Amino acid sequence: MIEKIELFHLHMPLKFTFKTAQTSLNHRESLVIKVTDELGNTGYGEVVAFNEPFYTKETLPGTKRMLVDCFLPRLLRKEIKHPFEVHQWMDLTHPMGTAGLENAVLDLFARRQRQSVMDIVFNEDTYDEIYAGIVLGDLDIQSLLRQIKEYVNEGYIRFKIKIKPEDGFEKLKLIREKYPDLMLLADANNSFYAEQGQELKNIDELGLLCIEEPLTAGDFLAYQKLQAQIKTPLCMDESIQTITDLRTAIKLNACQCVNIKVGRVGGMYYAKQMIDLCRQHNILYWIGSMVESGISKILHVHLASLKDNYIPGDLSPSRRYFPKDVIWPEITARHGLILVPRGHGLGVEIDEEVLNYFAIDYFITGGQ
Repeated sequence: MIEKIELFHLHMPLKFTFKTAQTSLNHRESLVIKVTDELGNTGYGEVVAFNEPFYTKETLPGTKRMLVDCFLPRLLRKEIKHPFEVHQWMDLTHPMGTAGLENAVLDLFARRQRQSVMDIVFNEDTYDEIYAGIVLGDLDIQSLLRQIKEYVNEGYIRFKIKIKPEDGFEKLKLIREKYPDLMLLADANNSFYAEQGQELKNIDELGLLCIEEPLTAGDFLAYQKLQAQIKTPLCMDESIQTITDLRTAIKLNACQCVNIKVGRVGGMYYAKQMIDLCRQHNILYWIGSMVESGISKILHVHLASLKDNYIPGDLSPSRRYFPKDVIWPEITARHGLILVPRGHGLGVEIDEEVLNYFAIDYFITGGQ
């Protein structure tokens, strides 16, 4: 039974300004949910919505209100036999809020059962360590080449480059000429118009692993047309927010690849459904990230340990983005490899001192 729920509103400064075609970030705000049961066991989840609706329509302020006014009271003092039961009391109007709460209950449930979250959700063999993947923002070409060289020397093998129509092809072409064997993909964050198909066909000649979200999100017919014209797999990210979206994309042959992010799709319950559907229809899948604290990112590390992932995920050490993370041990990479935790629940502990340090607001219900 859930006896107490706490909500921490975090403000975590980034170590650098992260630029995409849609926005720039120099700090990350998120919500951390802590649930406590009648035995004193705890679990944590993170709500990874952004303050502005540049990625999806969901925003952090709106989701925070929904959690405080609706979702959290619904869950308080409920007897739960399996963490996915929480979806009976929530809906996907705020998928990232739903995911954060589900993830907290999943962490709690797995700890009570003395199992990992992957035992609860998948119960299949996974890798003990995974390759990290580097995401580089919309930078000038010299900065990109310099950072790629540094990370290649550290053992990283897969790079995603944020691009925009104005100079995306030129940047990728120069990177490919410098590193002909590099595992390389591009993320356009919906910045190309359908009429700019020729520019995307030029990119098609560079041997990329995939081109992620080049066109307007959810325009499946435009993606269908483009995918029929190029050999590089189109990868959908923010276009796929529900299992219905994924079924539609598969039916229309609108993409060959899907980026799975737990928060975007509404939790591990829906992430597993999407992975199962990809497996059934031979759609490539791999694991993304949301510029998130370790509470959410470690779930993505776990998912990336599934053995049929297409490519290394958007996963890198905690200290790349933040001076200090809220989990212990932090996510680290050695020779480009991340060790997958094998403990109970998330497999990591939460540093409450750091959590409170970054908290700019706090809410509690129950526990009296």
